[in-house]
Amino acid sequence: MEQKKIRDLLHRCALAAGIALVCFVLFGLVGMDCRIKSLTGLPCPTCGMSRAWLCALRLDLSAAFFWHPLFWTVPLVALALLFGDLKKPWLQRMLWLLLGLFLLVYLGRMVLFFPDFPPMDFYKEAVLPRFFGRF
Repeated sequence: MEQKKIRDLLHRCALAAGIALVCFVLFGLVGMDCRIKSLTGLPCPTCGMSRAWLCALRLDLSAAFFWHPLFWTVPLVALALLFGDLKKPWLQRMLWLLLGLFLLVYLGRMVLFFPDFPPMDFYKEAVLPRFFGRF
């Protein structure tokens, strides 16, 4: 039974490392932007998260909170998904609560900052605005 837990933990860690590597390659090396914003022109609920973490890693926490005030939740979710038992009701409630918090913050940021202030600005060169702008 103990070997199964160790194997499961190693599998989760390898999966997390793989996801981190894909994110690093897509966003860090290739420079891939947000697919939602590139398609619709609208910011997504996680808009600004990458820039927030870049600021946080430079210890510029005020800029990190500016780019996305919930950047600090990413490690909590990662730890919960890696080490938590997702069948436990308290953990499920915590994850649902964080999802609700993300949606509330998104709505607040949209009301306060959209469409003029980054990262909640409107991207006029997105696919759908350009497509519908032709008609």
